[in-house]
Amino acid sequence: MPLTTSPPVSLAFSSRPRNAGALFRSLLAGRPAQAAPDQLSIAIDAHWHGAQADARRLKQYREVCGLTDVGFLPPLYLHAMAMPLHMAVMSHPQFPLRLLGLVHLANSMQCLRPIGDFETLDMDCQLHGIEATERGQTFTLHTRLQTAGETVWTETSTFLAPLPRNGKRQPPDDLPDWGSPVARWEVAGNAGRRFAGPSGDWNPIHMSAFTARLFGYPRAIAHGMFSAARCLDLLCRDLPACAPLHIDLRFKRPLLIPGEVALHTRQEADSTRFVLNVLPQGEPHIEGTLRRL
Repeated sequence: MPLTTSPPVSLAFSSRPRNAGALFRSLLAGRPAQAAPDQLSIAIDAHWHGAQADARRLKQYREVCGLTDVGFLPPLYLHAMAMPLHMAVMSHPQFPLRLLGLVHLANSMQCLRPIGDFETLDMDCQLHGIEATERGQTFTLHTRLQTAGETVWTETSTFLAPLPRNGKRQPPDDLPDWGSPVARWEVAGNAGRRFAGPSGDWNPIHMSAFTARLFGYPRAIAHGMFSAARCLDLLCRDLPACAPLHIDLRFKRPLLIPGEVALHTRQEADSTRFVLNVLPQGEPHIEGTLRRL
């Protein structure tokens, strides 16, 4: 186990963390794409007491994602609420990785009870270590929301700092036959710019074709959490609004925008599996599982 070069960091906020320009500052800081071995045991905790949804951002989030307003916060909006805390961790001077180029691999959350639009919450986020893998270095942010000491929502978000590619694209996986889609829709070319405001994710790969090309993409790509929000809204319409849920998301391939997608589902014993495929090739953009607790 490598030795940490600095003691654990603890951050505390009594209002929404202000980290505008964190991506830009990270770039200027000259951080490497891969952390040094003696930095892998980095530990940062961040806490935001008295967190509350911003009415304007919440309204915009629902409009951009086309969500049904059922009187409770959308499950993935809670991830957007936590984004400033995540950025406070990843933009801290002791965080050893460059933000630009990080890949969101997976997300798992438990929605333990419905949360009112403007409930006051205590939020904490923890980073404990970076792991070296064959694909690059991975780390996980663990987030928890509490109210009056009761845990109401938890999330793990896993990210990859990829190693340079060898120039050859991996062949597509064998794609299972999911049958006919339950829904399909088009994603506009400006979806990344529209979602950036309410989500707090201003990564340039989502903003325009020009900025995406700087990072190797031919066009802008959709935010994975935007695509997932649309999927979950459709899948949850037949569930009671108060149903506790476990949600697993795995982000597979980028969705170039403008583009078109198709949602497929498969019922299992106690859960619904789903995939959002990119048309016309049918390669998966997101795979996931939705299960009532």
